[in-house]
Order: sequence, then C-alpha cells, then structure tokens
Amino acid sequence: MVYNSAMFNLQHILYMVISGALTVALLALARKYAVNDEVKNRILKFFAIITVVIHYSNLWVDYFVSGGTATVENNQILPVYPCNVVMWMLLVASLLRDKKRLLFQMLSEFCFYGGTICGVVGIVLNVNFGNTPTLADYDILKGLLSHSTMLVGCLYMLVGRFIKIRVFNAVSVAAGLGCFVICGVAVNALYEAFGMTPPDGMFLKSNPYISISPIILGVLAVVLLFCGLALWEMRLPEEERWYKKLHLRN
Repeated sequence: MVYNSAMFNLQHILYMVISGALTVALLALARKYAVNDEVKNRILKFFAIITVVIHYSNLWVDYFVSGGTATVENNQILPVYPCNVVMWMLLVASLLRDKKRLLFQMLSEFCFYGGTICGVVGIVLNVNFGNTPTLADYDILKGLLSHSTMLVGCLYMLVGRFIKIRVFNAVSVAAGLGCFVICGVAVNALYEAFGMTPPDGMFLKSNPYISISPIILGVLAVVLLFCGLALWEMRLPEEERWYKKLHLRN
C-alpha cells in the first residue's frame, strides 16, 4: 500500500476534515441557489477550470521563487495518472454547450463515478503527501487542492442534475476505464520509444493501492456497478427499466 503512518498526520487529517466540510457546504449551497441552467453551467466550468489552473500553478510558483526556472512534472505534459484524465474530461464536459449530447452524458457520468473515486483516493491516499508529509511544500498542497476542486466538480454532475442514475451509467464507466487503459499504454509506449523508463501510466503494471490487477479491478467495478444500478432501477415502473428501454431500441 502507498500509505504509511506519517501520511495521516495532523496536517493531513485537518485537510481532509476541512476539505470534506467545504465540499458538502458548497454542494448544498449550489443545490439550493443554482436554479437555472446558466448558473449551473458556470459552477461546473468554474470547478473544472480552477482544477486545471491549480494543477499547473506550481510552475508559476517555482518559476518566480527560483528566479526564473521551473521543473515540469510528467503528469503536466502527459495523462500519466487516472486523475489527469478525469481532470481533462471534466473540463471538456463543462465546456460543451449542448449538455444533451451523448458525449456530454458519457463524460459526465464517468466523471461522477470515476472522478469521485479518483478524487477521494487522491485526497485520502495521496502518494506525494505520503512521500513528503507536509502542506508547507506547495507542490504537495496544490496536489491536494486540485483533487478537492475536481471532486466538487465531479459530484456536482449529480447534485446539479446533469446526470440521472441509471443502468446505462455502467456503459459510460466502462468507456472511461477503457480511456484509462489507452492512455496508460500510450504513455508507457512513448517513454519506451525514446529509451526512457516508463512511469507505469495508469498503474497498469502495478497497483499501489490494492494487490489486484487494475484491469481485473476495473472489470469487477463495472460488473458490480451494473448489478447495483439494476437493483436500484427495480424501484422504477417496469417500462422505465433498462431492459425495457433496450428492448424498445431494438
């Protein structure tokens, strides 16, 4: 596992508590006062854009603090980790004008499920914080902050009623996980092509959190999600359930 005793120090615990409280408060306020589509879209865009800005903000900080030099991290030029992909998916989804398009529906549904998990893991089990357990280092702080804003944006997909809970959400999640695999394979291949040591894009070769292949874990997640959503849809009238809609489409 990536975590150690130093990871869950007072700073980290306070950050998680404050971040969690602010997330709940912001989503509650947005749910209550954002009553039209224009305001909802602005909220979604804000959290998507601010996530990207925070992700790259250490370059500006390093540049001025060091007197004109800054080191670019691999995940700032390539989609190395799952959260990097979710961040860009959230941005693309927020900028799409037509929120009824299939592309938006698939992106928004995956951001809600996959992005929420990535955001929570990125805050609670942050690898960089585990290696350098202090918020005084801006690189560490900005990593946590970007996960927090991304989490709010992903959760707002449901809170802002951009998505509906349905069995077909599992299709979006499967497609999103497929994008993870493609990005991971592409990043590793690019490194190898230039004689560099691959960073294990998307953790395809080794899972730092659970001793299970990410591919197997992803398949299990989709299957469990499908079963859970199928059970949830049993509360709906029969004509609104997934198998009836699938039958009508055929």
